[in-house]
Amino acid sequence: MLPRNLLPCLAAVLCAAGCGGDSAEHRDDVAVSVRTVALDERNAPLVILEENGGERYLPIWIGSFEARSIASQMEQHTPLRPNTHDLAKSLIAGLEGTVERVTVTELRDGTYYARLWLRCDGRLVELDSRPSDAIAIALRTGAPIFVRAPVFDAADEVIESTGDGHRIRAPQPTQPGRTEEATRGVRL
Repeated sequence: MLPRNLLPCLAAVLCAAGCGGDSAEHRDDVAVSVRTVALDERNAPLVILEENGGERYLPIWIGSFEARSIASQMEQHTPLRPNTHDLAKSLIAGLEGTVERVTVTELRDGTYYARLWLRCDGRLVELDSRPSDAIAIALRTGAPIFVRAPVFDAADEVIESTGDGHRIRAPQPTQPGRTEEATRGVRL
């Protein structure tokens, strides 16, 4: 339960964060599900989104904290103490808000971007988010997850069929000034 004096302040912050249009829907949005959280060949965590009813995958490399948070929610494991994503869920519920949807909107310079849409006091509030945080919150609230169709194209993922399944290889983001391209892979 949130302290009563904190609720008006948080409501003001959320509503001031920016209101979108009447709808968060976008004609290029593709519904996805979290396929898995895995480690690549270099032990870097990633979340793999799978197109609902389709064949496309979107690998997103994420931090270890976010990977644990997403995986624990997928496994329905409740931590002894709430983590940041549990807190976000509680804040949204305490403000009588709902998560309408999350969308991975863009891939720019090797970094994914996402938006989180909240319904608060009858208004649709649109917030910037890291994809990993948006996914973790969506899983906790039952909100649908989407990826903009051009993001699938821009991701340039390579799906290789192997005898024991599929392998996803994606370019590793490089630091400015580096021209070499490395790949990371994970089996599905």
